[in-house]
Amino acid sequence: METLTQGARAPSTDGARGIIVLVVDDHPAVRHGIQMLLDDEPGIDLVASAASYQEGLERAGELAPDVAVVDFQLPERDGLTLTRKLAAMPNPPRILLFSAYADGRLELAALLAGADAMLGKDSLGLELCRQIEALARGEPQFSISTQALAAVSEELDLEDRPILGMLAAGASPEEIATVLGISVAELDLRRSAMLHCLKARPRLPRTRS
Repeated sequence: METLTQGARAPSTDGARGIIVLVVDDHPAVRHGIQMLLDDEPGIDLVASAASYQEGLERAGELAPDVAVVDFQLPERDGLTLTRKLAAMPNPPRILLFSAYADGRLELAALLAGADAMLGKDSLGLELCRQIEALARGEPQFSISTQALAAVSEELDLEDRPILGMLAAGASPEEIATVLGISVAELDLRRSAMLHCLKARPRLPRTRS
């Protein structure tokens, strides 16, 4: 199993330049739409795009973006896998995962993968701009319900449930490792196994109310 150690992420902007954003989505129309939206934002200097997992990694290495906006559904590998890789970079971007099927379960999977926020595709407008700006200031945007946390915890081993709870409460990997008396590398392996568990279980279909 590959070990990925999540890098420390400081606020991205220092007032000297605008935010650099990387958008990773395999649909050209979505990439173009987001790019047009963000190009009009005064605080954003550059919006680059990528169409796949591999291209996303390459563009992130070239540009060192402040914020990466990553689609969950990608060819080759999914957005959670890309999130893991991006979060393990020496100078990782803040990561916003988005999906047409955003729910509490996927939000917790995104948190385990190292993302800083989760957004549904139906919110790709002013809310996207607001979250990008907040992430660039170093402000994580997760808001996970106790119901979602309890439901997902039931799928995990008993010893791993405190890890999910501490992550949801905003604890850093270093803080969690200290509390558990393990190394950050060991914690990362356990997070990877927890994420694999969640991804292996099919999401229940949504029901209409």
